[in-house]
Amino acid sequence: MQQADQWDTALRGPKMSDASGRVIFKYQMPVLERFTMRLPKDAEIIRMADQGGMFWLWAVVDTSQPDEDRHFHAYKCGGQMPPVAEDYTLYYVGFCAVHVQMELGLYIFEEIRHAN
Repeated sequence: MQQADQWDTALRGPKMSDASGRVIFKYQMPVLERFTMRLPKDAEIIRMADQGGMFWLWAVVDTSQPDEDRHFHAYKCGGQMPPVAEDYTLYYVGFCAVHVQMELGLYIFEEIRHAN
């Protein structure tokens, strides 16, 4: 089953490409401490950045793959991180800055579940 088209024309304007197969796609991320995103199975995250007050993720995806849920955690410098868990590992994937009276950097980690 091919991935669902997640393009929101109201937010991002007209779609500039209908490329399929193995392509690089850009996704808007929520600005939250914990969040889930739907990405094509085995999407390879290659970049995260803040642009225009929003957080974005770029990934190499295969559009023939179905979507899967991916779980992320965001921590600020000096913020407490959870103890090491037995059932998952946090893997660093990127950094984004948000400006609320001053710049606040958020370090983004993906939650990778251990196989049982």
